[in-house]
Amino acid sequence: MRRLFLVVTILSMLMLAACGGSATPTPTPPPTPTTAPTAQQVIAATLDVIMHDIYFGDDSNNIANPPVWRAPAGAEVTVNLDNQGGLEHNWAVVKKGVELPVPFMPDQNKDLLYWEAGVLQAGQKDSETFTAPSEPGEYIVICTVAGHYPAMQGRLIVE
Repeated sequence: MRRLFLVVTILSMLMLAACGGSATPTPTPPPTPTTAPTAQQVIAATLDVIMHDIYFGDDSNNIANPPVWRAPAGAEVTVNLDNQGGLEHNWAVVKKGVELPVPFMPDQNKDLLYWEAGVLQAGQKDSETFTAPSEPGEYIVICTVAGHYPAMQGRLIVE
């Protein structure tokens, strides 16, 4: 009887040991990032603006196909300006919902602008910083040099 008990106990232990593993491995959680982005990294944006005579970007028909830039609402935005044209240019964000007069007269219509970069001479590059509007939406971007708008325009999408 003792022998039978001993054999049953040993067999039971072997069966339990064999059943203890699993054929399917337990998934491991994905690694967590070692450093979280800072608040400044989250709310910052850099926009590259190429200016030609007289259009922004790669398409010379800014009226039908305006270039689009994006920035988070309230973000600190660095605008890298590159005037590749032969004329002076700038880059200005129009206040939301404003209807622009044609022609745009820079001296008489400055109050319609949310922000504008300084004028760049032909071949000049510059970087300027501003705070994006806090209200999300689409903002018209223009060159305020007399006679350049409406041919030279784009859109800033604030998200």
